[in-house]
This record gives sequence, C-alpha cells and structure tokens, in this order.
Amino acid sequence: MELGSLPEWFTAFAEVTAVCVALFLPQYSAYRDRKASLARMRRVVGGMLDALATDRAHCEAGCDPRQLQSAQDLELYLRVSFFVLSDAQEIALRGDAERLYRQLVGPDPDLAVVRREIADLRQPQQAGRQSVLQQGRA
Repeated sequence: MELGSLPEWFTAFAEVTAVCVALFLPQYSAYRDRKASLARMRRVVGGMLDALATDRAHCEAGCDPRQLQSAQDLELYLRVSFFVLSDAQEIALRGDAERLYRQLVGPDPDLAVVRREIADLRQPQQAGRQSVLQQGRA
C-alpha cells in the first residue's frame, strides 16, 4: 500500500482546509456582524435614553416629557426598529429600551434607578451574570 508523496499530502491538507474555510467563514462573519450590530444598538439606545433622562431632569413641572426632542427621537427610533429587527437579542434590547422610555415619559420617574438601568443596558451580558433588568423580570 502506497501512502503518496509529501507534496500530495500537503495538497490534500490544503484542499481540506480550503473547504473548511469556505463552509464556516460565512457563518463566522455573520456571527461577528450580529455581535457588532448588537453592540452598536446598545450604544445608540443607551445614548438616546441618557439624553432623554437628562432632558427629563431639566424638565419643569408643567412640561410634557413626550414633547421633548429627545423623547420624540427615541420614539421614532423604537417605531422603526420594531419593523427592522429580527435578532432575538436585539428585540429584547428594544423591549427594555421601550420600557425605560415609558418610565421616563411617565409621571415622576425615579431618575437614579432609571440611570442605573440605562448603564446596565449598555453593558454586554456575560454568562452567569444577571442584569438589573433581568432580575426585575424574574
């Protein structure tokens, strides 16, 4: 039984490696893109919620928080994202952002608690760690 020469083995190894890369590179790229998209969404939503919380803190007793520009911008973002998002993590993040939005435009929100939840919303979840948002749901 002849096993072949070293160049034949090298060629066979290169072909197997090329097939593996061709099969798994698109999946890995899609995973990396989803991860970057979620991180970007965390930054955008966190910044918009922060702006609304700051505007809400400066809102006087008679002002309507829904008429603030930051509230209108965030509401528009949430409406558009409802139709665009398909990833489960992004949909969950949108739900958390909508809940915080409702708290901020509601009567007398506890801004310290909401700001802590916004900060927690910006942090990526690690395995085994529950966020304040998840603990509140349980």
